[in-house]
Amino acid sequence: MKIIKTCIGLAFLGLGFSTLMAQELKDDPAKEWCYLKKSTTVLGMPYNSQVTEVTYDGALYTGYIELNFAAGSKVTPLLLRQKTFLEGWIPVVGDTWKEDGLDYSIQMFAAPSMQEGISNCLNFVKISVKNATESAQEARLVASLRGKLDDSRFVELQGFTSSNTYEVKESAVYRDGKLLCWFDPSFTKVEAVEGKSYVQPYSSESVQLTPATRTALMYYQKMLQPGQSVDYFFKLPSVPVEDRKVVNQVLAADYDAQLASTVTFWKQQVVGNTHFEIPEDRIEDAQRASMVHLLLATRTAADGSVLQTDGLPYPRFFLTSGPHMALAYMTNGCKDYAKMILENAIRFQEPNGMYLDKSLSFGTKIPTAHGHILYLASMYYLFTQDRALLTELFPSIVKAIDYLRQEISTNKYGLLPPAHPYDNEMIEGHYTSTNLWAILGLRYSIRLAQELGRTDVLADWKALEKQYSSHILKAIESSVQADGYVPTGLYDFKTGKQTSSGLDEYRTNCDWENMLLAYPTELFQPKHTYVQSTLKHIRKNYAEGIMTYRHGEFLHQYITANLIEQYMVAGDSRQALIDFYHLILHAGSTHEGFENMIFPWKDRLVDPRCPSPHAWAAAKTAFLIRNFMLHEYGGNIENASERDLYIYPVVSPVWATPGEHLAMVNAPSEFGWITSRLDFTKNGATLTYSPLYNEDHPRSVRFRIPYFKELKSFKTDASESYIEDNCIVLSPDFTSLQIQWKEVKNVHKGTFAKLLKAYRSCDSFGGPDEKGYPRMIPGKAFLLDDEDASLVEPLNFELVKKAFVKEFDRRTSNQK
Repeated sequence: MKIIKTCIGLAFLGLGFSTLMAQELKDDPAKEWCYLKKSTTVLGMPYNSQVTEVTYDGALYTGYIELNFAAGSKVTPLLLRQKTFLEGWIPVVGDTWKEDGLDYSIQMFAAPSMQEGISNCLNFVKISVKNATESAQEARLVASLRGKLDDSRFVELQGFTSSNTYEVKESAVYRDGKLLCWFDPSFTKVEAVEGKSYVQPYSSESVQLTPATRTALMYYQKMLQPGQSVDYFFKLPSVPVEDRKVVNQVLAADYDAQLASTVTFWKQQVVGNTHFEIPEDRIEDAQRASMVHLLLATRTAADGSVLQTDGLPYPRFFLTSGPHMALAYMTNGCKDYAKMILENAIRFQEPNGMYLDKSLSFGTKIPTAHGHILYLASMYYLFTQDRALLTELFPSIVKAIDYLRQEISTNKYGLLPPAHPYDNEMIEGHYTSTNLWAILGLRYSIRLAQELGRTDVLADWKALEKQYSSHILKAIESSVQADGYVPTGLYDFKTGKQTSSGLDEYRTNCDWENMLLAYPTELFQPKHTYVQSTLKHIRKNYAEGIMTYRHGEFLHQYITANLIEQYMVAGDSRQALIDFYHLILHAGSTHEGFENMIFPWKDRLVDPRCPSPHAWAAAKTAFLIRNFMLHEYGGNIENASERDLYIYPVVSPVWATPGEHLAMVNAPSEFGWITSRLDFTKNGATLTYSPLYNEDHPRSVRFRIPYFKELKSFKTDASESYIEDNCIVLSPDFTSLQIQWKEVKNVHKGTFAKLLKAYRSCDSFGGPDEKGYPRMIPGKAFLLDDEDASLVEPLNFELVKKAFVKEFDRRTSNQK
């Protein structure tokens, strides 16, 4: 297919074709970056029973019906690959393009459908056409319905049968008496199917409707004089409406009024209580849009209960993703959603005390999420100070720790029981990550007991922590590989065909959370050999600048955050930023993240069975950006008096521009709420700090000098201050800090070339060998003749995007 040259940011899908190939889906550099060639975002409200998919080819798909559009004299269906959210993050989806010399734009959003509320949202669409030329031009638009095009639509189609009856009343379309969609009444022609005029109600069978057949086509034509414009409006219920009162409410719903209330709602939800200010649009928008995607993955079940899901690809509640989701909510001022997650998670406790993730255990009893929920419960208290709830839940925590004690006392290694290859690492044996999470949960439970004054359990739990920590350390010492890499399993774990899965080796033994050695567990110091060696080992299998799954077979976006946080606490902010920018790069234009199932350096097409947006990806992104602004560390977790608060620990060169600033307003922490601002000047920065501490306060507040700056001097009102580990260490009573610094010489030289060499130095997956083992092709760092290593370019998102696009084009065009 040919891309129309007059189109800006819009590709076309010719009639009779159901899909476009990846190479035809071009990137418009003038538009918001979209890694995903076939991107999906969603519309809805928190606790919807089901969201509406906004597809890469410009359709709105509800699971019951699909509303799609075609524009221009050639009546070509539009493609909205690089659609964006309003203001970069509010879920009002829009795009613009040119056709026949006219300026087209589309805007769509969802709002509760009055009486039915969040159980059925109403999707609003506005398409505007403006003639900015000096001669009269005709605007043309076709809007139509169909069941479901079999191309990057995820939810199973409901309610579509050969016996359906369709009827057009005025400008509303009904199926079997239920309202499907309201169309703008200014149409000039209506067809039942393409080429057959609508004259009376018709059955699916009578016009040979298939799910992919366009039906109820409405044609719009208007001659526009120079400077003249026209707007067309459409309303699509998420669920077809039968109740006449609700139908009337839908028909009467006003676009502008609903848009205003929707924007107000989302601003209050996302930035009304807490917000962060970052002077790089892609990053600030990603943080806020990630919260939107997380909220849009909450659901109301058929029985009226509410739950958090992992979004489109995983419509269930997973305990293992619960902590990151709750932390994203709590650190962004949305504590009620975190409470919902915690209360749901506690209900999954087995009679023996184990927290069981039924979404991952596949009918077995394995402790995959036991430590996760202990951690979640304690963190919820620390961030919310909800003493009443945690006092109520404390017996469950006691029971959970009793389970932990019982299991490690009977296990020959003093660890949690082994597990089958259920998911993630895909090994059989003692999972490293399961035990890392369990010791993390135990340490935070000790902290919780201290906070609640539960001296009756403290001595016992501290003794258990000492014993269990020694068991884990011994297991790691016995299992660590020659290069210092801590593997996915401990002691004699099985992989490949040795496991009950019977899978080939390359599909098992996948790095997942075995690198969580310094953060958040604090099992090792960040610069410990095992921490650094494990990071080095894992990143050898990076591709496109992020982690991979199955030894390089697939990209894995959000798990990359696990490594970034290790670099963050180690003070390696340059590497943390490089990986972070690549994580942000691997998202859609509404900042929707994915899980895996994308082949590296190939076509940027995600498997349609695992679409974006992925809610765990959203949670990890939002929480990671928060940690770049503010995070807690130290004291072996349980010792609050030895725990530090790091403020602005990771700063990008593009942020530290004179006149720019970083800021946080009412940012929750383990110690209370923090409001702060960091203003950058020509030769330094000024930091203001206004905490509202709870009973605990940090041992110190630490400001890490950015990797590209050399400290000259500082002045503060802190009662105590000093320099340690390239940080300005301040007593928690400080309110202001003035910094003088200078640029590190040659720090930005060759940044672009180093990014290219990093891509090329990684090994790549060459498929399985004859025994099913991964065949890895060694990488080698090199530069081409036209790649200048002497250029001085500060690290930023646009530079990373430029390097990635260059390398991707080189590899996909078969250049050497």
